[in-house]
Amino acid sequence: MRRENLTTDQVLEVFTEELTTRGGRVIDTFNDGRRLFCRSTLPLSDEASPGDDIHGGIALKFTDEQICVYPYTFRQVCRNGAIHAESIGSLVIESAHQLAPCFVLQSIREGIEACSAPEIFSDTMNRMRDTVHHELDTVLNLMPLLSSVAGQSVKHLLADILNNLFEQKEQTQFSLANAITAAARDTKDPQTRWNLEELGGAVLIAAAPKLPQDSAYAEDLESTEVLQ
Repeated sequence: MRRENLTTDQVLEVFTEELTTRGGRVIDTFNDGRRLFCRSTLPLSDEASPGDDIHGGIALKFTDEQICVYPYTFRQVCRNGAIHAESIGSLVIESAHQLAPCFVLQSIREGIEACSAPEIFSDTMNRMRDTVHHELDTVLNLMPLLSSVAGQSVKHLLADILNNLFEQKEQTQFSLANAITAAARDTKDPQTRWNLEELGGAVLIAAAPKLPQDSAYAEDLESTEVLQ
């Protein structure tokens, strides 16, 4: 079967159903009939630091290239979201158009089940808290990372990120991650926003980002730890 038999509306319906069943809700959706980007929150919450509430959830991307189901965190105080592609439980389905729609939808259900596990959220929070007080040594390696996710808009995004960063009281790794996700929140292009939220999510838990497949930097940076 070919991918055109599976629609974005069908995937969104499954995503919404699975989140609702788990007591969660879909908080953001982009669906143009060809691409689907969803973000949701679950009844999972913890503090990165006193008074800084973080909600756990799941993010989903459905494009011609792949389907991704990843753990997601939402920072309540600034309403920034981060996508954790590096977490255990993450699901990526390549060449979904070559698979039977029923198989893809069942795989999405299983991916949501895996990503919604409380222990995955707890692990993310533990790693996140380690970056709250981790001093930021450099942002020099941010430019090639941004180039991989944002293309020609990299200079504009870098300026936004640095402005967001220097407005914060402390320049820590946690602060940089939130500066990146703040720029993502204000980005109109859905793919660039997703890529930035993935990058912010990687920085937030001190993990090497999963760069876009067409990235010129993907091979060179594949095994590089972020800002170590």
